[in-house]
This record gives sequence, structure tokens and C-alpha cells, in this order.
Amino acid sequence: MRLNDAGRGVLRLLDACAVVVRDRGRVLDSVPAHCRGPLAELAEGYGEVWAVLAQELRERDLPEADLARPSSLGA
Repeated sequence: MRLNDAGRGVLRLLDACAVVVRDRGRVLDSVPAHCRGPLAELAEGYGEVWAVLAQELRERDLPEADLARPSSLGA
């Protein structure tokens, strides 16, 4: 992934997420009270985007026959 711009961008994004995981307490402490609600909404939205990305990555590894089956994700 390090050999092209798109791959490097993904790695930078994952590194930024790792910082939040590693330093969550410091991140929480650094957010001013008036920004907590909007930041929480933004984080939830990005969480949904990550979940969709994860599902799409998994689907790329499935045989075509498996993709035709109904998924339990929408249930």
C-alpha cells in the first residue's frame, strides 16, 4: 500500500485513527464543552462510513454466489 498515493492516504488515515485509540483520554480532555455534541455526531457519522467500508471490503472477497444471498445486515 505504501507504493501509491491512494495506499499512502489510507495508511495515514489509519494512523490518525490509531492516535485516537491510543490517546483517547487525551483526545476527550482536549475537546471543549461546546464542541462535544457536534464532534460526537461527526464521530458517529464516520463510524457508519467505516462500517460500510468494512462491509464492502468483505464483499470483495466473497464469491459472486455469496453476494446474491440476502444479508442479515439490513434486518
